[in-house]
Amino acid sequence: MSRYTIALNNHYQSRHRLHAVTWAEVQSGPPHALSWTMTCKVEGEVVSTATANQKGVAKEEAARIACERLGIN
Repeated sequence: MSRYTIALNNHYQSRHRLHAVTWAEVQSGPPHALSWTMTCKVEGEVVSTATANQKGVAKEEAARIACERLGIN
């Protein structure tokens, strides 16, 4: 996990909402050039989506956007 993913998880865990954050992933493209789209949901509502050529990079970017939108630093 990276900075924003950790910040997002810590924010909700500190409020005893352990399962508030969920992720949906979609991969697309040919096997040699996969693209990952990660969607961050908070309590079932889509908060952010990001796409990158690495799953972890897409997840961290989606977490960064979610933190920004939710005012989490």
